[in-house]
Amino acid sequence: MSDSVDPNFDVEAQESLLESSPTAQQVCEASNARKTLLKFILLLRSTELFKHAADITSSPTDYASITDSHHQLSQDSEIVEESTHSTTHEDTLSVHPSPDRSIELQQIQRENVTEIVRKKNLQELKNYGGVRVVAEALNTDLENGISTPQQTCECKPTHLSQFLFTVLSSFRGAFNNITVFLLSCAGALSLGFGIKEDGIHVGWLNGAIILITVLFIVVGTTIRNCWEARSHKKLENSWGTKGRKLSVQVVRGERTPFVSEIDLQVGDIAILRKGDQVPADGLFTSGEGLEVNDGLIHENSPFLFYGSRVMNGRGRMLVTSTVMDTAWGEMMNQASAERECKFESYLHKLNTCVQIAGLLISIVITVVLFLRYKAGKLDDERIYRPDPRGEPTRARTIMDAIKEIITGSRGTARVLITLLSVSLIGMVEGIQLSIALAAKLWVSKALGDKASERDYFTPVKMASLTTIITDKIGGMTEHDKEIDTFCIGEEFVTESSSVASDVLEGVRDGIGALLLQPPNDPEPELPYIGWAEEKLGMKRETMIARCKMIKQDIGRNPFQQLCRVLMEKDGNVGYLHCRGRPQDILRMCSHHYDIDGRECKIDEAKKGKLEKAVSRMEAEPSAQVIAYARKSVKDFDHEASFEPDGLILLAMVSMKKTGTEETEGAVSALEEAGIRTILASIHSIDALSTTYQKCGLINGSESDNLVLNAEDFRSWSDEMRRNNVEKVRILGNCLPSDRILLIKSLQERGKVVALVGQTTVDAPALKQADIGITYGSWSSEVARECCEISIWRGNCFTFLVNIIKSGRCFQENIRKFIQLQLILAISSLLINFIAVVFWGDAPITAVQFFWLNPVVGLVGGLALLTGTTLMTMLPVYKSSDKLITKAMWRNIALQVTNQTAIFISLQYKGQEILGTSGGRVKSVIYNGFFLCQMFNIFIAREPEKKNIFKGLLHNNSWFWLALVIFIICQAGFALAEELLHTCPGLSYKLWGVCLLIGVVSWLVDWVGKMASNCILSAVNYCRN
Repeated sequence: MSDSVDPNFDVEAQESLLESSPTAQQVCEASNARKTLLKFILLLRSTELFKHAADITSSPTDYASITDSHHQLSQDSEIVEESTHSTTHEDTLSVHPSPDRSIELQQIQRENVTEIVRKKNLQELKNYGGVRVVAEALNTDLENGISTPQQTCECKPTHLSQFLFTVLSSFRGAFNNITVFLLSCAGALSLGFGIKEDGIHVGWLNGAIILITVLFIVVGTTIRNCWEARSHKKLENSWGTKGRKLSVQVVRGERTPFVSEIDLQVGDIAILRKGDQVPADGLFTSGEGLEVNDGLIHENSPFLFYGSRVMNGRGRMLVTSTVMDTAWGEMMNQASAERECKFESYLHKLNTCVQIAGLLISIVITVVLFLRYKAGKLDDERIYRPDPRGEPTRARTIMDAIKEIITGSRGTARVLITLLSVSLIGMVEGIQLSIALAAKLWVSKALGDKASERDYFTPVKMASLTTIITDKIGGMTEHDKEIDTFCIGEEFVTESSSVASDVLEGVRDGIGALLLQPPNDPEPELPYIGWAEEKLGMKRETMIARCKMIKQDIGRNPFQQLCRVLMEKDGNVGYLHCRGRPQDILRMCSHHYDIDGRECKIDEAKKGKLEKAVSRMEAEPSAQVIAYARKSVKDFDHEASFEPDGLILLAMVSMKKTGTEETEGAVSALEEAGIRTILASIHSIDALSTTYQKCGLINGSESDNLVLNAEDFRSWSDEMRRNNVEKVRILGNCLPSDRILLIKSLQERGKVVALVGQTTVDAPALKQADIGITYGSWSSEVARECCEISIWRGNCFTFLVNIIKSGRCFQENIRKFIQLQLILAISSLLINFIAVVFWGDAPITAVQFFWLNPVVGLVGGLALLTGTTLMTMLPVYKSSDKLITKAMWRNIALQVTNQTAIFISLQYKGQEILGTSGGRVKSVIYNGFFLCQMFNIFIAREPEKKNIFKGLLHNNSWFWLALVIFIICQAGFALAEELLHTCPGLSYKLWGVCLLIGVVSWLVDWVGKMASNCILSAVNYCRN
């Protein structure tokens, strides 16, 4: 809400609003409250005066300002003085205050009213003067509402503008990186100095390649960020919902327009009907039989809160605070939105360390090359070596060296570019891109069509889960069946949808027709009755009292046959209600209602969409769908009145099995994996007893499984809560704020908490939890916007077990992939560093490294990140566990040492060892290094076990496909180099040498693990 002053704001009404009570006691109380309020205003004005006095100068305007303030202060004094003698409500004030004072008074009034409503303080409301006086304080009329509402902007961003904004924001975020900044500076300097020293024709090359490298990193980061932003918005259009229904009818003068929820203003009079969601915090003003899911609303309980659902009756409410200013909004603001798990933070730290290491080594190499260039000369092999005699370098020799740098495969610029490429592009983008692609594959495999995710990294977050908090949803129930989806027209209704009251009335009558049947008739639809009472506000007594059955089909099962009920309602209206299989009902319907109550004709296109909605509802294996339709009847005695033709489709509702046996097994599996399940519900402990006993939540001693009311939990001291929060298993009579307190208490103990919710009031707790989960198509859009996963079908807890298995397996795969990438990065940096320092040249060209990095990153990621050999409920990873284990460091050290020793030896004495030319030695080094990475893929599969081939033939098609691609890439690149004459070809003997170098990696791994096990056994023996 804006803080601007309403032009019709009546200060006199504000000052006299406390004098309107009819009794002497209330007059006295109101007068005292008014005195306190006006004295507070006087204090504020005095403070303002002293502030002006402290800043006074000799300027006439300053004196005038103080004079105005002094005059205003005098007016305030007069008001307080006059209020002291005011005793009746007929007294009025004749003061006309300044706009500043109006702002203060208006803001104070609104804050006071908001606080009264938020605390549900009925006594203070009465002392204030009641709802009528509050309306005067908010400058509104209880009958006509706000006369001149503030204008709101109707401009909405287009999809194109949103996309462009996302791209530009991601692009700007990619540039906000120290590595990109330093590389950009290096590229610009290299470009400038190169052109100055070598001319425009050749001097631009080195700087341009570095800047292209920067562009590659920025573009890759931008694409990944846009991908993440797109996935964050995916849940908003899931499962056929149009989004939140934000419209609410208000009274504004002689009009009753529908306005958006975000366009509501303090002081609006909102109209509430059965099925509506309360759009703001406020006070009940008038109505009949208004009931929300929090209880009955009347004069002695007038408080209404955002997110509540109107179950019965209708009425009006005075809006006292909107959206984020409501009690719900306050909880949302207090809830933490930090969702990064420990494993993600480890990956980010790893990327940062790699970037810093790459830059430092690149700087050192640049300095070394510069010193060698200044002190050296070009020898017979055109390699820079230190000149011990210090002879001056001829200009012609330098120019020849520059040409060799640009055209040849060796040189200082080539070495620098090579190292920057391998350290930054290979590691920074290689790890993140490969993990992102693999995570997307894992998410699609784990979720399928049963759920939607907001973040592709969700499986990894679920791997660290330690606690699940849930309500009586998703299989956590005592019933064998429950309602799954509710569809009106082609739109699936959610908890926050606003459905036309006459449509809801028709659905309630169609379901409630069961109550009019004889008691001995079979009732396979009893879960529909309970659902209609809980979600739609149906009352059995009201239904029986208002409706009279005229004729019906007896003994029919609506899941197999058409069931008809001819009823008279309120003694003057007749309806024929039909229910049955959706395919049968659709053939009999000529029209259907939409969610706003409009009648829409069913043509062929519309029928196809409705049939598609039915198919989605029947996708659940145990789903049973019933369609409800009706038509008006005037003559009950006429035979045509009972014929099911010309019907109007009301809704389709599906029911499924809850699978409580599956829930019990899933809870037990979670418990064995170190994940506790807590039932925190608004229901009482007695109402929850059947549920938690049937689902196996209580195991072990009572001291380790606390069952208590939320009121007792709130009354605990901070120390007592810290010591006992991990023992809580059942929390009854739980408010939304209690869930947030429970989550925060568990998080303080280092627990990773997931919350399963559905409703709008669950949104703050979903936001506070480490992982928010919504269940069912009935879940509100507000809740989905605050969650990580939305589960549409299936047993919730069985699904969670499967995704946790997938997450823990994927987390292990990431560790394996990181081991492979670190071996590649560290060994390549060491090989190049040593070669440049001692010989002034690196054995591998820039083009070769540009080819090697994506092949190892993508193909190696395909081989390691897609493995499923560990699809078990592994022990939970504690937050103290590190990304790289001791076994991984051992493997990295062994392989880096092995590769560095072999290839540096070949660089130094390769011609003597292999008996071939220097060019073929370099080819052996590159191809051997390439094959070493392929053999390291096998080693990375088992970081701790000596048998690296275990399970290779079991469900590892992706691994073998990756190896085939790896070999094809290697052979294709070697052939291309030979054809382009950039690198000489190898004989079969030299290819055998390359293969032998790779096999040595396996031998080194086996010896290292054997030695490590022997040392560990010896240490343990000595300790014992």
